[in-house]
Amino acid sequence: MNTDAIKRFLTALSSAVEIERGQLYQLIQSADASYYLRDMQSQHELGLLLQSFGYPFSQVGKYYESIYLFRSGQYDKARELLECVADSAPARYRSKALLSLAAVAERIGRFEESLRLRLQISSVDDPVTLLEAQRGMAARRGVEGEHRAALRDLERFLPLAHIIGKRGHPAYVTFLNSYAVELCESNRTEEAEQVANVIAASPLISRYPEWQETLAEIESKRKRRSFVAVASGHKPKPIRDRRIQAVIRFMKANLQRRVSLDEFAGVANLSKSHLMQLFKTETGVPPGEYLIRLRIEKARDLLAAGSFSVKEVMALVGYGAKTNFAHLFKRYYGFPPSEYRRRALAPIESAE
Repeated sequence: MNTDAIKRFLTALSSAVEIERGQLYQLIQSADASYYLRDMQSQHELGLLLQSFGYPFSQVGKYYESIYLFRSGQYDKARELLECVADSAPARYRSKALLSLAAVAERIGRFEESLRLRLQISSVDDPVTLLEAQRGMAARRGVEGEHRAALRDLERFLPLAHIIGKRGHPAYVTFLNSYAVELCESNRTEEAEQVANVIAASPLISRYPEWQETLAEIESKRKRRSFVAVASGHKPKPIRDRRIQAVIRFMKANLQRRVSLDEFAGVANLSKSHLMQLFKTETGVPPGEYLIRLRIEKARDLLAAGSFSVKEVMALVGYGAKTNFAHLFKRYYGFPPSEYRRRALAPIESAE
């Protein structure tokens, strides 16, 4: 083979390699989109596919598989993969792996470890990962009752959040969701409503139940509604539309799992916007708020019966995070679930 032929062969080989790398980077973008769309199956498949290629794609694939494992509740396996990614992946994914390790640590109750891992992300170059790390630390403060400090921390990073929001990144709305929660807790209700309007306008709202819960809480506080009053004397408005009756039956049958607005719309055979409008007309509240009320009412009944622990009740009404469940229960009934259970069973125990 002469020199010119060798040059042509190497040029063609180089072009083929560049094309393949370009396609692999498109796979990474697809995996990233699946992550924010919460399409777990696609994310898992893309993660496994990326692992069949060389570095750095194999490490990126491990990261996305670990997120699938985490969201599936396989915390030990997720942690093992994330530690591998944190040790040897490209810098951006090392930071993302640290953030996910912090989420695993928090989920299994290792709060100090979670904080330590989040603090390691304070100097990363990736603004989205930095924002998510700071939001997570502020949210932990809020859970512990330090609402003023949490709000102060979130407001420090609002300028960065707005910059990320201009790119249309979902991390912006997740940040706003935490900000709206803390505004509401600090009785800055009008500001919380303004932030809630931005959250409600997100095209991803149906995929994030926690955003829907926040909107429902803010709406409830604005109108000074109390679930206690509804449960203790006010007769609910009769539901006449059969489609809405079907959705409510579906809700009651699926309290133990996450359900979406898409599913409700499918049950009613309506568009999401039409369902939202009709549901609120029939019940007086949006579907998300109605579902929360059903879950908390069911939790109240289960706790009062005394047959289940608080953790078991959480699972039966579809809450995987104790802090979120306790926060909602206390908002409606004035006591944490454990205290409500103790008070409800006290007359029975004393009679025995």
